[in-house]
Amino acid sequence: MEIRYSSRNWRKTGLKAKIHAIVILFTVLGAVCPAKAEREIRSDRKWMDTDGRVIQAHGGGILFYAGVYYWYGENKARGAEITGVSCYSSRDLYNWKNEGLVLRASGDSRNDLYVKNVLERPKVIFNPATRKFVMWMHIDHGDYQYARLGVAVADKPTGPFIYLGSKRPLNDSTSRDMNLFVDDDGSAYVIYSAENNSTLYISRLNNDFTDIEQPALEGRTWNRVLINQSREAPALFKSGGRYYLITSGCTGWKANAAEYAIADNPLGPYRNEGNPCRGAKSEITYGAQSTFVLPLAGRPGCFIFMADRWNSRQLGDSRYLWLPLCVKVDGTFTLRENRSWALSDCHPKETYLFPPEQLLKSAEKILYKKTPQEDLYLYLLRPVKRSNGLLPAIVYFTGGGWITGDSKDSLQNAAWFRDLGIVGIAADYRVYSRDHTSPIEAVEDAKSAIRYVRVHAKELGIDPNRIIAAGGSAGGQLAINTFLDGHNEPYEDLNISSKPDALVLHNPVLGIGFGEAFFKEHPECDPLRNVRKGWPPTILSCGTKDDTTPYLGAVTFRNAMLRAGNICELVPVKGAGHSCDWPATNPAFLPTLGKMAAFLRKLGFMPR
Repeated sequence: MEIRYSSRNWRKTGLKAKIHAIVILFTVLGAVCPAKAEREIRSDRKWMDTDGRVIQAHGGGILFYAGVYYWYGENKARGAEITGVSCYSSRDLYNWKNEGLVLRASGDSRNDLYVKNVLERPKVIFNPATRKFVMWMHIDHGDYQYARLGVAVADKPTGPFIYLGSKRPLNDSTSRDMNLFVDDDGSAYVIYSAENNSTLYISRLNNDFTDIEQPALEGRTWNRVLINQSREAPALFKSGGRYYLITSGCTGWKANAAEYAIADNPLGPYRNEGNPCRGAKSEITYGAQSTFVLPLAGRPGCFIFMADRWNSRQLGDSRYLWLPLCVKVDGTFTLRENRSWALSDCHPKETYLFPPEQLLKSAEKILYKKTPQEDLYLYLLRPVKRSNGLLPAIVYFTGGGWITGDSKDSLQNAAWFRDLGIVGIAADYRVYSRDHTSPIEAVEDAKSAIRYVRVHAKELGIDPNRIIAAGGSAGGQLAINTFLDGHNEPYEDLNISSKPDALVLHNPVLGIGFGEAFFKEHPECDPLRNVRKGWPPTILSCGTKDDTTPYLGAVTFRNAMLRAGNICELVPVKGAGHSCDWPATNPAFLPTLGKMAAFLRKLGFMPR
């Protein structure tokens, strides 16, 4: 668009006309100029899309699919009348591209989507079996007595969605404010206000997610929850194996106090925990009403609480409130109004206390080696606060006497170091109980793991010169053996060193006590026999009453390391037996790992 003004006409134009021309010029430029890229989430102003236009996605929810976030919501440009469902896409949750209306209003008065009807709270989930994107929404008439749930489907997240119809799914009960939830096992649920908003219904969906599961059996496929408590605007999410349900009171457009409830099953029963909000205006949820809770990928216990600040006089000018939500180790959480924040602000401070299964789900799963017995993976936990530089990494090998052992058992250790600002990794390796292999194969795998991390260090964001090998019991011996010569896979590039830059060992197998028979057959794997000058800096712990890997062996090893001119520290755990500082609930866990972190910090392997 080109706008020209001649100097002659400008001189002849009156002051009022000049001002009018300036207003038009800036209005046009504002409409066509892209918005400045956002780097924070702000709730104190209008939210604009990447074209600089106001985002219309009220009562909405977000689908994360193929690395892209899709935000669906009510387009309120025409107020209460149906315009349609808007969709916006983003890769960073800050900057949103308008994908247009993915479900449009109808001019047919017999159609549920007739412009004079009501469409509220659209939510979309993906069905991996049918490869369809499924949208549910509240459909109503102006008097709110129709009270049904509508369903639409699409082949792409950006639509177009084909409307299938509406119904009252259960007992012909009124069906209004609703939400969707997909559990870890792939089961999907719809939750909505029923019985004239007095009670919430939760029902599992059928295989294609377009209806409730049949036959509908109360207590088995669906349930009544928060009975006679008059709650609406439900938002269901899961953390640490528990189900959380945030709701609002029924006060129309007027804001009220949020409440949350917890259950061990998505169908309940739910135990009310009260208002999670704290601070000024907490009694009215900071002037907002819940609409969705978005899990943050790779951050266990971290979510975004999404809410609407309704403007009943001008619905299209209703604003959005997004707040960081972090579930604490004790299973509780609180919300505080924050007008400006970044995603890096949303993180639990103590992820190491989360159950190993939860940490496993949040870890990056990286295939590092294929063997005839099984594929082997690294489970990588990054610090929540991203770094522009390369970070140290600690690679843990779990114990189990080379016979048993699961990499998830060392994830809490890896997470503890992750919480301190370095990359934490738990590594698979072959064991006899699963693979009928010997300790030699385990040593080969451990070396392959360190070599893989070093080869791929840059793409993993890891400093190849600050790789720490760590482990407990037999895993400690494997960590040591990544430094010793021999037992490399013949097909690997031996120009890439498997030798770590530091060792962190927990009651390791050292050559005295457990493993003596193996070391007699394979002296090249015996830590004590192979101590020499040039070993990496090492810190180890051991219980003073350990009968499996005796404390005497730890003292002997420490002394041999010092005589050879190496850096080595021993952390005795008084009165403890084997597994002296494991798991994370062990009283010695924090004191011992704190000393190990201090040791690494002195070496420049930990942030100050």
